[in-house]
Amino acid sequence: MKKSFASITAIAVASAAFALTASPAQASGPAFTCDAVTYQVIANQLKIGTVDPATSPATLTYTNVGPSYSESYNGGGYNVVDNYIYAMSASNQLLRVASDGSVEALGAPSGLSAGTYLAGDVTPDGQQLIVINVADKSVWSIDLAGVSATNIGSLPSSPAQIDMGDFAIVDSGSAVTAYGFDVATGALVSFDPTVNPIAVNVNSSVAIGATSAKGAVWTDSTGNLTTFVNSTGEVFAISDPGSASPTVSLVANGTSAAGNDGMKCAQSASAFEPGTAASESSLPSTGFDAAGEVSLAVTLLLAGIVGLAARRRRRRSRRA
Repeated sequence: MKKSFASITAIAVASAAFALTASPAQASGPAFTCDAVTYQVIANQLKIGTVDPATSPATLTYTNVGPSYSESYNGGGYNVVDNYIYAMSASNQLLRVASDGSVEALGAPSGLSAGTYLAGDVTPDGQQLIVINVADKSVWSIDLAGVSATNIGSLPSSPAQIDMGDFAIVDSGSAVTAYGFDVATGALVSFDPTVNPIAVNVNSSVAIGATSAKGAVWTDSTGNLTTFVNSTGEVFAISDPGSASPTVSLVANGTSAAGNDGMKCAQSASAFEPGTAASESSLPSTGFDAAGEVSLAVTLLLAGIVGLAARRRRRRSRRA
């Protein structure tokens, strides 16, 4: 059956749109660049946190990076070795997230207990994702290459059970320390994620967002921290977290977000420091979103079809 040019075009355009809007879980996209950019996952969507340095505290707004994923993911961290983000999905799949927002499912880590994993970060050597089971507070090390899990202990339950929404791992050169914030009290919590049994230090001189989870904790090249309070959207900076009396300051106001996770390159400056705050003009290139990809593909496809039709008309005219 001979098809018209219009019908061929419609079929080709529909096929291109379907292919490009398929699940991003199969994609393995480009790596991030290690710079002073703060990333946050909110409602399955990877976002760049942008602050306006003209206000003090700054105003935190967001720009989406690519399409949203098909399920929630959390317990993530930025790998400074390969410049990808690794996280756990709601179905306990290890995920690798690229700078265009595409997500690749690497499989369910063997040996990992069932449960929900919300707090996590990648170790400085880029080999492991450390995560905490919400239910029993067991701490797990997930080998990123082998997609296998090893239990490295549990958070102590005495004198009180510690519960963290997120943590960031700081490498001081002489020690590796994970820092987070207790949900109930807002106290600064630290522990060595490589030693079993796990010993937790609680610094009650810091109390941020008591009774609210701090779903995102970031660190930077100075070893200082920044954290996001879920119930208020406030962002606090914590200087010298390993000291007896860290300095705490409110650096940004944003919008509350119940389910979120934070990650950034720990070898870069803080996005909330004066002079390094990300603005829309300085955002990194993250590729097209889903609509942009379809639009570009359709445009190129139509251009090719029109060019082919024009060549056929020229050949017919020469034969005539």
